[in-house]
Amino acid sequence: MNKKFELIEHTADIGIVAYGKTLEELFANSALGMYNIMCEKFHNIERIIRYENKIQDIDYETLLVDFLNDLLFQTSVKKLLFSEFKVELEKDNNQRQISFLCLGEKYDKQKHGGILELKAATFHNLKILKKDNIFQVSVIFDT
Repeated sequence: MNKKFELIEHTADIGIVAYGKTLEELFANSALGMYNIMCEKFHNIERIIRYENKIQDIDYETLLVDFLNDLLFQTSVKKLLFSEFKVELEKDNNQRQISFLCLGEKYDKQKHGGILELKAATFHNLKILKKDNIFQVSVIFDT
């Protein structure tokens, strides 16, 4: 599968539909789509800073929102932009866990152009589906 994500319009907000052969790829492509929305010159983001984290939650939809909002926090507070995402998901009884490594760099207006501020990934119509062995999800972001 070649398509990783596509942009969608939603009233005053913006969103993506992300795709993946695995849930891990779906999560990574969701982050990729989010940063493509945010960063005018996404292709200029170098992979020189590492950011790693683990998050637990009750289901994969909630985990996806938590993951994307954690990255938005890193961008908003620490001015980090990411362009590569390595994701591992685990299921343990009633909990789901994501471990992830993101590669990127500090925001530089000259290099990266303008930044569209996304306030949060939302749960609006968010449902992970599997069609023809491909996972897909629509994510709407508050702007």
